[in-house]
Amino acid sequence: MLLLALAIAACTAIHFQGKSGDCDSYDAAKKNTDTFNEMLAKLSPFETLEFPNDTFCFAGGITATGLENVVIRFNGTVRFSDDTSKWPEDGDGKRIPAMYFEKFRNVTFTSDGKGLLDGNGHKWYGLAQYAYFGENRPKLFEIYNSSDILVENLILKNSPYWTFWAHNMTGLEVRYTDIYAAVDDKDSHDLFPLPRKGDITAFNTDGFDVNGRDVWIHDCNIWNQDDCIAVKDEGQHWTTENMLFERINASGLGLAIGSICNAHVRNITFRDIRMHHTVKGIYTKFRTNAAPPLIGLIEDVTYENIYIEEPEQWPIWIGPAQQSDDVEFWRGHPCSLCWPQFEMRKIGFCDCGTVDDQYYRNILLKNITIVRPSYPVGIVLGSENTIENIHFEDVKVVDPKYTDSHLSTWFKEHGGLKQYFACSGIKNNTATCKNCDPVPSCFRDVSDGHGDDDHDGKEDIGSAQRLANQSTYRYEESDGCACSANPDYSFV
Repeated sequence: MLLLALAIAACTAIHFQGKSGDCDSYDAAKKNTDTFNEMLAKLSPFETLEFPNDTFCFAGGITATGLENVVIRFNGTVRFSDDTSKWPEDGDGKRIPAMYFEKFRNVTFTSDGKGLLDGNGHKWYGLAQYAYFGENRPKLFEIYNSSDILVENLILKNSPYWTFWAHNMTGLEVRYTDIYAAVDDKDSHDLFPLPRKGDITAFNTDGFDVNGRDVWIHDCNIWNQDDCIAVKDEGQHWTTENMLFERINASGLGLAIGSICNAHVRNITFRDIRMHHTVKGIYTKFRTNAAPPLIGLIEDVTYENIYIEEPEQWPIWIGPAQQSDDVEFWRGHPCSLCWPQFEMRKIGFCDCGTVDDQYYRNILLKNITIVRPSYPVGIVLGSENTIENIHFEDVKVVDPKYTDSHLSTWFKEHGGLKQYFACSGIKNNTATCKNCDPVPSCFRDVSDGHGDDDHDGKEDIGSAQRLANQSTYRYEESDGCACSANPDYSFV
């Protein structure tokens, strides 16, 4: 970073030559895109391309390759066209990102205050739009195969699809950068919004999606309608490692690792994070595998000092991905989005299967506080002997929130909210919990004062969980759907 700072100090400023305003004209937006691409292509090392504090409108397709030792400074607003019919496509008919960068080295994206990159995505949002566009919507910011990248002092707003996708990276820092994607300004997320509920149908608006190695994202705010952060893979035999996410406010589909298939993810830490009215909280997930088996491994993961306030679904989910890659979105790949809501009504096609040959190892959750959840505490779910050395410490639930809904009543009748709804797949009794409330049913309680009270030669799992054990839900094994090398799917 020292070399990068020296490079920034030496930069020569070049001002963007496009036309400000005129956001109703697609032709003007396209001309600005062409101008920006031409200026990027001419940018030399130790130069800064600077936007003045004004609003500039663009069509999709801003792209550059091979820049080194430069700064791109967005001091105003970059807003993209909302004309969905004219969005540029590649040769396969796939809509290209609003901004795409490749093979960058020592490049900074910044502003003097808080620059705005506005994806203007509302015409891509909603159930009808999802049925029409599906996953073929443009990402806002994508960077690939790059190193030593700094992103700071920006707001990324209302992306039509994934907001920030940095893949095959070596050295990435994101700081003081906020992501916002929503249909409305309500303080919640809901598929069927009531007057006082927020609308979650800005589908697939992932926050920070990353893979590669040596990534640090900190001091950021995220409000979106899919994974807030997602540590991803990139095809077969991929390794993602050495990532730290800290001092973040996040609300959406959770702090995710995955979905992962035939890849190795290791040394990932989330810490000092507040999650207000989030849908999911802690979320690690494998997607379904193919034959012959493809091995996946998530290991050496820490979630620490996480405060989850009134989560709308599962506070903790460690197991199969709850997602779909099918127009029949209720079918799980491997776990249905409708589960357990429809399953409890004995509607059989909304099941939740585990994933063979996908493994968790050395997972730590420490100092996790869950306040007023409306679902049970969580899911720890794997195929036989696929979860090894998992430890919870000071993971506690405060004041569970029952409602008048049929789902809440059903949970109350099947063990209550202060339980782990599923707990299986532990290898060799290697799941432990210290000072937890509640204790997961398949964990050993290693708190002070706990031991072998029932004299069976094994440390107890906690007497408060014995009743929960008896009512633990039963699951079907996954039928082994194909594992895609391209992880670009998830309904929410």
